[in-house]
Amino acid sequence: MSQPLLSVIAEEMPLDAVDIVRDILRDVESLPRLMELHYLMQEPGLVELIRGLGALPEGDRRRLSAYLARHCPGGLRVRQLPSGALILEAMHETRLDESA
Repeated sequence: MSQPLLSVIAEEMPLDAVDIVRDILRDVESLPRLMELHYLMQEPGLVELIRGLGALPEGDRRRLSAYLARHCPGGLRVRQLPSGALILEAMHETRLDESA
């Protein structure tokens, strides 16, 4: 939920922390999953990365999601080209031809 929307909701009705946690727990479907999300959010820079991914156009997000579904078990790495562009690569794939 974005911060501005949260502010609007808070003005309309008082929010109780217990109700918020119950709603989050219901959405993630289990306490272990909620704990996993909590611990993941402690990783430096991860929240900013998720915000950036959330801002991607829907088509780009679908392509990235499909790529991650295919390649995540094998590991990923990010390389930076001299131009400053970043390349997401699967660890087990051969390097992309950068001259193209």
